[in-house]
Amino acid sequence: MRNYCDGDGPVDNLQLKKRWGKKDSDDLWFGFDINHTEIYVLADPSRSRNDLSTFFTRHWGDTFVPTQPVPTSKRLAKMADASFDSYCQAAGESYKRYQAVKRALRLSHTEGTESGNERQDAEDLPTVFIDPRFTLGDSSTFSAVFTVPVNENLDALKQTLSGKNVIPATPLEVAINKKPGEFRDYEALQNRLEMMHDVVDGRLAGKLVAKTDDFWQVVRSYSGLQEQLANALQCVMVVRKNLKHVDELVCDQTKKIIEVHQKYEQKKHLLAKLNDIACLREAQSTVQMMLSQGDYPKAIECIETSLDVLSKELNGVTCFRHLSSQLRELYSVIGRMMNEDFTSLIQKEFGVKPEAGTLIQAEGELSAVLLGLMRMRKYTFISVLREEIIEGVKSVMRHVIKSQILNSGVDLSDFDPSLTQLGEPVRRMKHADFLKTVRAVMDEEYFFCKRLEALQDILLETAQRAHPSNRHGSEDIIIERLEEAKLNESDSDDETGSFSKSTSSGGFVSGSAVNSNATATTLLSIEVRSEAFLKRVLPLIAEFGHQCAQQRISRLLIARAKNASVTEATTPTQLSECIAIVKEYQSQCEEEGWYSTQNQKAGGLGRAINKLSMDYIEKFHAARKMRIGNMLDTELWKATDVSIIDQNMVDQAIETGMLRSSKRIDDGPTKKPFKRTGSSATIDSGTSVSNQTGIIVDEESFVVVGSSITMIQILADYCEAISKMPTFAQDWNSRVIELLKTFNSRCCQLILGAGALQLVGLKTISVRNLALAGRSLELVCRFIPMVHDEMDRVLPDDRKSLLRYFKGVESEYRDHVNEIAIKLISVIAHYTTNCLGMWDVKGNIPSPEFQQICRHMLKFHNGLTGIMPRDQIESLFRQVHENFKANLREHVTGMGIRPHDTLKYGYVTQDYMYYQQNVKNMESCRNLELESLNDIMFD
Repeated sequence: MRNYCDGDGPVDNLQLKKRWGKKDSDDLWFGFDINHTEIYVLADPSRSRNDLSTFFTRHWGDTFVPTQPVPTSKRLAKMADASFDSYCQAAGESYKRYQAVKRALRLSHTEGTESGNERQDAEDLPTVFIDPRFTLGDSSTFSAVFTVPVNENLDALKQTLSGKNVIPATPLEVAINKKPGEFRDYEALQNRLEMMHDVVDGRLAGKLVAKTDDFWQVVRSYSGLQEQLANALQCVMVVRKNLKHVDELVCDQTKKIIEVHQKYEQKKHLLAKLNDIACLREAQSTVQMMLSQGDYPKAIECIETSLDVLSKELNGVTCFRHLSSQLRELYSVIGRMMNEDFTSLIQKEFGVKPEAGTLIQAEGELSAVLLGLMRMRKYTFISVLREEIIEGVKSVMRHVIKSQILNSGVDLSDFDPSLTQLGEPVRRMKHADFLKTVRAVMDEEYFFCKRLEALQDILLETAQRAHPSNRHGSEDIIIERLEEAKLNESDSDDETGSFSKSTSSGGFVSGSAVNSNATATTLLSIEVRSEAFLKRVLPLIAEFGHQCAQQRISRLLIARAKNASVTEATTPTQLSECIAIVKEYQSQCEEEGWYSTQNQKAGGLGRAINKLSMDYIEKFHAARKMRIGNMLDTELWKATDVSIIDQNMVDQAIETGMLRSSKRIDDGPTKKPFKRTGSSATIDSGTSVSNQTGIIVDEESFVVVGSSITMIQILADYCEAISKMPTFAQDWNSRVIELLKTFNSRCCQLILGAGALQLVGLKTISVRNLALAGRSLELVCRFIPMVHDEMDRVLPDDRKSLLRYFKGVESEYRDHVNEIAIKLISVIAHYTTNCLGMWDVKGNIPSPEFQQICRHMLKFHNGLTGIMPRDQIESLFRQVHENFKANLREHVTGMGIRPHDTLKYGYVTQDYMYYQQNVKNMESCRNLELESLNDIMFD
């Protein structure tokens, strides 16, 4: 379809259809060429539809056909038929798809338009006309309709809800130039409003036509509905007649039967009340009889039944108006009696050890009293039981300790068995007696907890008999919630570590009966007010007793550890024996199920053992650190005497690979020390020990100071402690590393740092002092791998990384030894450099300077001999000789002496030969290879 010009731009088919309607527009221009003038004629709104329809035929007739052919365009090239055919074949398929899609879109648009007509009736009309407040009396409305707007985009006749206008402005209206504020063109506005009116009329008529079919369908169905209602009315009348007949035959007879049954039930109920009245007359005497027989549960049941009957069945009976108060008073008296009986029975039970084969003596009496208390819901006996358990645990331990003190042979001059403070006598006991006491206490407390477990079974069985059903009333639920709130408060207090309401510091979680983090001590410290909370607490009786026993045993262990002298005298073996006893006791308790979690096992007694062990480790380490520190501060840095005990300790360590302290004997020849005399050692008693110049380690003699021997003894103590207490290997590891570093750094400060000059008054740090320090460090370093292996055997796999610190310490020791060797070399190098600096080649052979050098070297050699092994001395002198060669070559070259200067060069040769001879005469340097002077000068 062609595009046609409308004013300033092209007008397409769709725009013309919107202006004139689809049918008329198609008839007007389909198949014709229309110029600009003809477009204006066709778009003139003042012309009628008849004039427009006969526009082409009124002058030329119906058969008019233009005879002038359309000229060929010069801008279009001529196309061959073959080219057009190929284009049609290529574009034919696309055009067919386009036509199919176009038809589908047109169909969907038609359906959408029909379904949305109701919604879009007013969307394309100007909003000013569909406004419910529209009135021409309003000046703004009048101006918007009849005057030209300032802004064409804000024209009230163009503004619609959908943005589309059903009657757009005509070309004539557009062509008329009107200024803003002037009245619109009358004819154009009139035509436009008439077209809008026609559109609205057509839409309203269409709606009426669409509703007509539905209206007449309703009218036609009304008559059929009247017939159906008449038929239904007849059916209802028949049904009502039949129901009336059924009522007469069936319902009336049934009513008579029900009335007879109700009268029977009323008389039966009256007879039951009369029987209740007869029983209530004898209620008080029956209760007195049951109490005289000690049958508390039945007496309570009788009172509760009587009160229930009085409150429900016989409420308001005049003759029983005082019976209710009398029964309640009797009920409270029975409760007090049962509480007193329970207290006396528990005290008697816990105060006397039962016979063999029995755990609870008065089981029957306890069951009766407990059943009565639970029936009455008086649960204060739990608090009484808690206090009696605490006192029972204390009395059991006190009795056992007193018996052990009397049998241990401790000085009893100031011991009073009636006193409760037993800490001091326990501290004076020997270790074996103390272990025996601890074992006896644990046995008795274990037996006491077994008795509590038997009592717990009785309580649970009685609770099941007293309350066989699991149903709780609303009152029990409210009380249980209050107890839960109080329990949460108690838990928060326990987490702060307070011990005001509990007797144990360990955290215990109850078993299957308790699904919270509350401990047995916390639960039992809360007042029991409901049956549900009672059933929650009862399974924790034995666990609570075990918790109390743990606390008392922990106090016993801590009481002995408070004495510093006892702690110092305790050996790791003794402490490990105590730990083993505690672990055995914990294993027994774990088998009985008194530990709900591993955290619970770690708490209480386990925490006390850990504290004792850590305190012991800390004191053990502090004592030995102070001991080695004091020895180093008072060390004179002289060779020490070696005892047979120390030599045996080292020999055993080399043989077994494990460093252990030798057992010291109070008397006997093994106490006598070695004394080093030259190349041999003798014992004070006169017995000779050949070739013993110090402590022998793997056939190597170490002449060392006394502090290094002490350090080996201390390392042996640590190794023994590590083997006896493997669970604390990590703590031992950190402390032994600290001790080794302390010894190394302190030796460095005293010798290399010359700290010994001020501490012990040494005049100077001699070669002998340096050699002794180096050999002492080598001796300690020799045993560091044994400590490493000892730690490796006990450390868990995830802690093996801690062993790296031993390698670091060993490396530090070796670095320190190398620094001492460098210091020794620098000492003799200093002397030789000074002497060579004063040396002048003259006729004196040997020269005084070379004599001085040889004397210093001999003194240096004698200072090392007997302390360092021969190979180390030879290595030192080899380095000294290398330094001497360099200094000699430099000095001779500096003096300008050459081999062609026969006289002076001969003097130098004679001095050097004198030096060679003296060095060769030293015992440790006989194998030392010395070069000739020529080799030194021209090497």
